Amino acid sequence: MSPDENRNARAVEIQEDVTREDIVSAFRTAMVGHFRSHIPGTNINETTLLASDYLNHFHELVMLLEALSSEPQGFSEDLLSWRPLTYEEHFSQSGFRDKNLAIAAYRRAPSKVRARFDEAVARLHGEALTLVGSVGAQLNSGQSLDKTCREAASRLRILIDEANSIANGEIAADRGDAEAQGEVGGQAAIDALFGTRSA
Repeated sequence: MSPDENRNARAVEIQEDVTREDIVSAFRTAMVGHFRSHIPGTNINETTLLASDYLNHFHELVMLLEALSSEPQGFSEDLLSWRPLTYEEHFSQSGFRDKNLAIAAYRRAPSKVRARFDEAVARLHGEALTLVGSVGAQLNSGQSLDKTCREAASRLRILIDEANSIANGEIAADRGDAEAQGEVGGQAAIDALFGTRSA
């Protein structure tokens, strides 16, 4: 059999034995492995592919709330203009050295880990906007802000800690999610799929 015939036969074999979903899954796993190889030395978690630096955006709000109670006029404008940013918006606008890698890695983070992280961030966004509105209304009324700001900062810290734990891999993904566990290397996944090496 000629080399061309061998290639054609191999292509037919692949088409018969491998589904499109298998190929997509192997490619995604390979990409995750590729990103993990570039992560050492950055602030991106090698397992989750998430950077907890994103949460600095919410830490800034906590600091504003703490400062506002003692100096309302000095920080009221900053507080009222605060708006939540998505993960990608935050890094696009930041001076984070590895921001492009952070964005690309986030897009390929293990699906279950990213879903949990995004849910935690959505809670943070909702709570932050509610608290900014509540504190803003109290600010306009001239009432003391000490208790309100202290409680608001405390509530945000709890939600920040939850999101931080997910980003740093301290809250494990479903143990059935091999992608999240990183049990299969990128090239190994492709090799196993096409039978070019022993898995």
